[in-house]
Amino acid sequence: MLSTFTKHCVNRLPVYTSFRSHIPKYTTSFRPTLQNRFRQFASEVKSAADIEAKYADKLKEAAKKRGLTVEELKAKVLEEAKQRRQAANPVKKPTKTAAASKSTSADKVAATVTAKAKQPYDSSAPTLDKIVKLELLEKEDTETIEKIWTQYHADKDCITAIIPSDIYDTLYKRSQEYPMFIVPMPRETGIEFFVMQFRFHQCHFTSLLEYKTKGTEARPFFTITHFPELATSKGIVLMRGEISDEPRMIDTQNAQFLAFTLQQFYATGNETKFNMVEKFHKAPQDFDYQALINEVERVI
Repeated sequence: MLSTFTKHCVNRLPVYTSFRSHIPKYTTSFRPTLQNRFRQFASEVKSAADIEAKYADKLKEAAKKRGLTVEELKAKVLEEAKQRRQAANPVKKPTKTAAASKSTSADKVAATVTAKAKQPYDSSAPTLDKIVKLELLEKEDTETIEKIWTQYHADKDCITAIIPSDIYDTLYKRSQEYPMFIVPMPRETGIEFFVMQFRFHQCHFTSLLEYKTKGTEARPFFTITHFPELATSKGIVLMRGEISDEPRMIDTQNAQFLAFTLQQFYATGNETKFNMVEKFHKAPQDFDYQALINEVERVI
């Protein structure tokens, strides 16, 4: 769901294990797609830090000789290297044919990007027109739409909400930049950690125990889908959260807690909460899980 935390961070995080002593095989994938890339990133950062520490004195001495700070010296060396590369590989002026071809290619890429941007879901996610008659819903006011949405799901095993489009805009932008986070959920005998992962307008939740045991094969216990089709015309985004029954691992109250926590850390909470999301991605080795638990306790 995001740049996932490193293996070191996962292994040192305590897991509430009394929830299930046996985890059956699942067939649906949880889709933590960025785990390897994040581990590699953490490794590269550490290597770079080790190298810089090793040669710190030499860098200071070289910078002093040139009358520069260490940071200025680094910038100057990079600029000089860039100039040498450019001198060794001068850019040839493209011919008219090549320029035209390049322009056509760029146009095609731009058209593809635009088309992709208009596709708010992946192929497996539902769209609003598959659930209700969208053209009829468009004719109603916001209050009526909320009643229709709530009543439609009244006899269904799920949770629903209506989110102002400006709040969802913040949530969506942040979720695409930081698509994974971890949530401590209070249980009767302690705390169970849940992993959440965004994919476009959906967010999947699974337990940390399931995630550590199954990895990419971990099955989502709870999935939230946001429907932004009415964001422009009505200023609202419809939300539906569905609990998996294969098997059922959380109840409705748990689902409401996870949905509320998601909104708090990605949109409506204070800066401290969102800063934790950023740190989880940018410095997972320094992430403070106890501070996260304390922050969650303040909002429940």
